[in-house]
Amino acid sequence: MSNGEEQAGQQQWYDTILKSILEGEEATLLPYFLDGAKYIETLDIEVIRTPLRVDRVYKVRYRRKIHILHLEFESGSNSETRYRLLDYHSYLFRKYKRPVISIIVYPFEATIATSPLEEWSGNECILFFKFRTLALRELSAEKYLKKHAVGIYALLPTMQGANLNLLNKAIDEMVKYYKDNDTKLAQEIRWLGIMLRRATIVPQEEKHMIEERLNMFDELFENDPKMKKLLAEREARGKAEGKAEGKAEGEARGEARGEARGLQTAVISTVEVRFPPLKPLAQEKVKQVTDPERLNLLIKEISAASDENIVRVMLSLIAA
Repeated sequence: MSNGEEQAGQQQWYDTILKSILEGEEATLLPYFLDGAKYIETLDIEVIRTPLRVDRVYKVRYRRKIHILHLEFESGSNSETRYRLLDYHSYLFRKYKRPVISIIVYPFEATIATSPLEEWSGNECILFFKFRTLALRELSAEKYLKKHAVGIYALLPTMQGANLNLLNKAIDEMVKYYKDNDTKLAQEIRWLGIMLRRATIVPQEEKHMIEERLNMFDELFENDPKMKKLLAEREARGKAEGKAEGKAEGEARGEARGEARGLQTAVISTVEVRFPPLKPLAQEKVKQVTDPERLNLLIKEISAASDENIVRVMLSLIAA
């Protein structure tokens, strides 16, 4: 894998986390990205044709009118971001005939894109595109802790003022808030850890102390009966769906193919529960394996893995 491919993959992992944090929490969290916005609905971005790939698009009420809010997440510096944003803006404005507010969200240290984007012909400005930027490192972690904005706590390590004491308080609050949802707590804790490892705000010594506490959660989740049951149920469901599909196809070869598809689904489900940022990679790579024995072994190895990097390598080499 080249450095460029690796960097693109890392960008996708962080973008996936940022997008997933918003899911189900839009009404609460969107005002933190656009002050005064009221969430109406999430718009279907699957209809947008390639090569356009939009992160998140919402219909919101803002300044007493319906607007389209486009959030684009950038985990690194990219000189092409402004031009790509213009593509998205033009498409969304033409499609919905509503004012479009475009915001680039930067969770980590990066070169911030400069707004507006202008196009000149001599002394004539023929295009003036204004967008917004939001650098999380410029936000106050203490502010969100005081507001008890638990849904955004996974991003606290990237914000100004994040330290050992503040993050320990945030983790305590997350445990209480998600006490009846172990799966969601496991997901949020892992996301916080991933953002912590990449962010540079927290002093290194304090970062190690927080990681030790997060590792304790990993052990609890791995040994938690509910989590084990959930993984087992997802694996069984995937196998059952595969067998049903194979049976419907009516032939031995079709049944084997259906079983493989079911096991592929089970692998993806296992990755989703244990290491959510790797789900897109699993979806891409698992299609290359059709041997039930290899897929069953992969499920067991992912279930037992304690390190995300190990699973990433495992998935990257899946077809080797």
